[in-house]
Amino acid sequence: MNYYEVIPAGKNFHGREPLTYHHADNLDAGQIVFIKLRNTKGLGIVMGKIKKPSFDTNDIESVSDLKIPDTHVSLLEWMMKFYPGALGATAQLFAPSLLGNIKESAIDNKKSFPRPDLSKLPKLTDEQKAAHAKIIASSDTTILHGVTGSGKTRLYIEIANQIVTKNKSVIILTPEISLTTPIANQFKAVFGDRVEISHSSLTPKQKSSLWQRVSSNTNPLVIVGPRSSLFLPLKNIGLIIVDEFHETAYKQESQPYYHANRVASMLAKSSGSRLIFGSATPSINDYYIARRKNIPIAKMLYPAITGKVSSLKPTVVDMTDPVERTPYSLLSKSLISAIEQTLSRSEQAMLFINKRGSARSICCQECGHRELCKNCDLPMVYHGDQHLIRCHTCGFHINSPTKCAVCGSSKIFFTSPGTKAIEESLSKLFPQANISRFDKDNKKAERLENIYKEASENVDIIVGTQTITKGHDLPRLALVAMLLADSNLAFPDFSAEERSYQLIKQLSGRVNRGHRAGIFLVQTFDPASKLISSIMDESWDNFFEAEIAQRKKHGFPPFYSALKVESSRKSRKSAENSLVNLIDKLDIGNMEILGPSPSFIEKKSSMWHWQVIIKSKNRTELSQLARDIPSSFKADVDPINFL
Repeated sequence: MNYYEVIPAGKNFHGREPLTYHHADNLDAGQIVFIKLRNTKGLGIVMGKIKKPSFDTNDIESVSDLKIPDTHVSLLEWMMKFYPGALGATAQLFAPSLLGNIKESAIDNKKSFPRPDLSKLPKLTDEQKAAHAKIIASSDTTILHGVTGSGKTRLYIEIANQIVTKNKSVIILTPEISLTTPIANQFKAVFGDRVEISHSSLTPKQKSSLWQRVSSNTNPLVIVGPRSSLFLPLKNIGLIIVDEFHETAYKQESQPYYHANRVASMLAKSSGSRLIFGSATPSINDYYIARRKNIPIAKMLYPAITGKVSSLKPTVVDMTDPVERTPYSLLSKSLISAIEQTLSRSEQAMLFINKRGSARSICCQECGHRELCKNCDLPMVYHGDQHLIRCHTCGFHINSPTKCAVCGSSKIFFTSPGTKAIEESLSKLFPQANISRFDKDNKKAERLENIYKEASENVDIIVGTQTITKGHDLPRLALVAMLLADSNLAFPDFSAEERSYQLIKQLSGRVNRGHRAGIFLVQTFDPASKLISSIMDESWDNFFEAEIAQRKKHGFPPFYSALKVESSRKSRKSAENSLVNLIDKLDIGNMEILGPSPSFIEKKSSMWHWQVIIKSKNRTELSQLARDIPSSFKADVDPINFL
């Protein structure tokens, strides 16, 4: 009889260590098997053979024909240590439950694909050639820092072609579904049926079929999809690309709390593949680490179409200026005039408002002053039920102000309108215009990526949230406006400035892409802020240095690692007390504790949510601490925010 360590693949397994099973046959690591956990039959992943234990074991009920590659077995072993928690959820990434329904079917794993055809693509610009040379010269990882419109996707295709012709496969990660289809279509034009699309909108049957095709195919494939694509059983990987690698969507917000950037790095290491992180606005943390580790950074500063540096600078509208005020909230006189001129030329306008802009914040309409925490220098949040403002990082709170602490004005601004209110105002102002709104309320068929041609040719004014900020090239677009640049700054988190900067840069990249001259208009209640100054001088490096200095001063990542522990209970007091009691039991040592304090959304689904942030310069120390936290709490190592 043989004995094996097996991880049950399912969220109902909360164990922190593999279980032991026996079976008569010899099994390889990575074999997917059927096992019983309690009285439920499910999938498991064999991790390796061990000696006969001193206790009784259950039999592996049956062995499937499915197996995950050795590279992914190594990746799973690493994730078990790097992201401590319930192993069932981690194993399920590699062996999703839908595999239990797979019945053997004929898969043409000898299917031949035509040679990639790059003949219809534009030639590489001199700058793209220089970036290409730097990436190829790198032995493993490169950051591609290219401005919007510089042709990063064109460069990805060039490098992918070199990898595929060496009989190796490629993974291209996108942060969200809306960006998957446009990039996949560009790759399909070159690589044809070799391209496989993976995302959450696929049906279970489509997902299981994809998994089986990828597992059995011996030809090099090109996989395009979100973070889950990393766990497809792809063999012989030669290139991994993480596009828009700064995006928060790459962080899994449920167990296991992994970050796709870290997982991609480890998969590239275990498979010996090349890794490219691409973005117009790189992650502050990752950029800092790259410079410290001397990871090559290839820059592309010019739009690919014009080959010239874009001279587009934003027109800043001071929303505290009485001259700019109109009866329509967040529609200034300058913006209304700019829209009128744009429509008169039969051109297109795009108005962006942050989807989270309706969150309660405290801002003076007269001078733009925002209430900040005296301890963390982060924005305070208004709590209407208690009539106080609170820091959601350290817990500091005071009574809600009735007047501005700087200018004494009683005009305190607490909320901002959403996309629907803006659309209604525009309909009154421009009744003849064709106006379309794009946000999470849109049905799938109504999303911008699915009606791109219609939106490009026939829509006069586009109003939307982050779904409109990236990935779409609209030739008629001549005016882009950010209705409230300060909206992200209202969030009490160390990354708020970075998120705001990235949003503004992404938005500015929608216009002036070589089709026509464009205007980028930014409305703000604080035109003298560091954020606006950084945007105006067009220096990402200056913004990076200022942001790094601020994080070092206050002990935020990347200078400290963090563990966020959240408690969800039926009462506010119970949520707070559970964390107090937990901290007393943990061996915190010299680690720094922030809180307990309410989570940003304190009450959700009739439950109260409180949290503590534990900081340390030693990440391993935090990982070990996380292993001691009961499963009734959420323990997230390396949270992307402290909200």
